[in-house]
Parts: sequence; C-alpha cells; structure tokens
Amino acid sequence: MSDSTKKILMIEDGEVFIEMFGDRLKQDGYEMEFARNGAWGLKEATEKKFDLFIIDMLMPAMNGEEMITQLKANDKTKSIPIIVLSASVDHATQRRVEAMGISAFYVKTHVTPSELVAEVKKLVG
Repeated sequence: MSDSTKKILMIEDGEVFIEMFGDRLKQDGYEMEFARNGAWGLKEATEKKFDLFIIDMLMPAMNGEEMITQLKANDKTKSIPIIVLSASVDHATQRRVEAMGISAFYVKTHVTPSELVAEVKKLVG
C-alpha cells in the first residue's frame, strides 16, 4: 500500500454488507479495516489513523449514535468524515445523527456499492 492510499474503517456487524460495500471499496483501491461492533470500532478509530469512517447505526456493544458522539468529542477523530449506513432507523434518529456533523447518511437497502464509492471519492479522493 502506498502512503496515498486512503484508509477506511467500516464498523458494521452484517457480513453481507461488509462483503458488498467493503469488497467494492477494496476493488477501487481503498485500504479497508472492519470492526464488527461499536466498542471495537471506537477502539480501532482512536488507536489507528483513518481517512474515513463508515458506521452502521444498529450494532452490538455500542450503537452508531453513541460512536459518533464519542468520535466527534475526540480531538484525534472529530474532523474525520463519517458516512452512516443504516438498515432501519426512524427519521428523528436520522435527523439527530445528521445534526452531529456526519458527511452522509444512506439507507443500506437504497444505496448501491458504486454510489457509496462515489461518495467516498467525493469526501477523501
């Protein structure tokens, strides 16, 4: 991997979504790491350097909203773009999360891997 390779942490517990979106991002040249619960994702996010976070809202150990709150409160991670990918979340939660300063919010079943890649390219190149 070259130094210019963008590194993405995907915090997601659904294997099908890890494969669908993660594999596509890898094919497009991004270095991917995966965490399968929120607590592990937060640990990874604060201990390593990433260019972007992709976060699921409903996960074991810590939900997406709690994670985003902690990432935005941490000087090391607060300016790193966040894309939220969620399967089922109500509009009030979506609006609350968007107000926390995330970069994009997608419903998993309504976004294609190529649309996600386009958003990632827009955010980190």
